[in-house]
Amino acid sequence: MSATLILVRHGQTDWNVNGRYMGWMDEDLNQEGVQQAERVAQRLDQWPISAVFSSPLKRAVRTAEIVARPHSVAVEVIEELGEMRLGGWEGMFAGDIAAKYPELWQTWRTNPGDFRMPGGESLGEVRERAVRAFGRITDRSEGKMVLAVTHDAVVRVLVAHCLGVVEDIYRRLEVGNASITVMERDGGKPRLRVLNDTGHLEG
Repeated sequence: MSATLILVRHGQTDWNVNGRYMGWMDEDLNQEGVQQAERVAQRLDQWPISAVFSSPLKRAVRTAEIVARPHSVAVEVIEELGEMRLGGWEGMFAGDIAAKYPELWQTWRTNPGDFRMPGGESLGEVRERAVRAFGRITDRSEGKMVLAVTHDAVVRVLVAHCLGVVEDIYRRLEVGNASITVMERDGGKPRLRVLNDTGHLEG
């Protein structure tokens, strides 16, 4: 029996707009982000979603609460769905990182699969915990459709997992704020059904 997991990236924050690296910096949604979450909720209000999970970070939890409302389910927080830990880069602007760490920045932009930020996680470590969460959620959701609100890096590494490819695919993917990605696990095999659907944001 299959289980379907809808992954939603959290709505927009001010730092998403101005180019700061957030990681586990706990910023809430901005006004546009709240509106984006409401559009996701409207898009999915007739889908048979039986449970909603979330990263512990505010921007994800608030998105999840808005999306869960039409389904009358409580949001369950799962630590492993949190964003990639960026260590010393958290709170920095991309341009400042490039100027201060030129070699590391170049590696991160061109070969992210083998990279670890100073004091942070590697994509492999993010993938390991994200896949663990994916397995735990789908194990308890056979025959059901459930939803999880998470982050850019987590969605990307789970897509890599579903496709059976290495983390270097990271740079070839786009995961927009409030986008919908759909995965299915059937007989232990993960499948990617939808990637980065933002039709609900485009009218």
